[in-house]
Amino acid sequence: MEPKETLEVRGEDVPFWVEELTKQGKKAIGITGQDLYKEYCLKNYKTTTKILKIIDWNDPKALFNKPVLCLLGPDNKDLDNIPKQQSICISNKYKLLSKKYLNLLETRGFNFKKFYVKGSTEASYSAGIAGLVIDIVYTGKSMKKLGLKVYDKIFYSDFVIIGDRK
Repeated sequence: MEPKETLEVRGEDVPFWVEELTKQGKKAIGITGQDLYKEYCLKNYKTTTKILKIIDWNDPKALFNKPVLCLLGPDNKDLDNIPKQQSICISNKYKLLSKKYLNLLETRGFNFKKFYVKGSTEASYSAGIAGLVIDIVYTGKSMKKLGLKVYDKIFYSDFVIIGDRK
């Protein structure tokens, strides 16, 4: 019988760990968010990992029953009546998912000054640094408290179990 070990790592690091352990000849699986796995795959398009199983994330306490990467903006406006020149604060975890989405908005005439943070994206809005925000929405409490609303849903996330492609 092979020794079994459980490693606890941050969700965004799970794909990296699974891939590296597999390269060392170890059998490894991990569980993470589908959003974090998708971002990893966009950065590492030659990854040797794959999704082994998708587990529905169904939490009635979550605004959309699961985490959703969203574009957020002032609650008294929407995408049709905001200026086309915007500063936007993006969660560092979602650079490439956000880039793909913002590229679509740029074809509609938007121009973004983008900056990335590892902490609170919503604080950049409340401090007046950013006019828009891209981050995961779970319950939506902090978003509503700061006068933000969801302008668009970019990526819905379930749990994924990942492992080697073999």
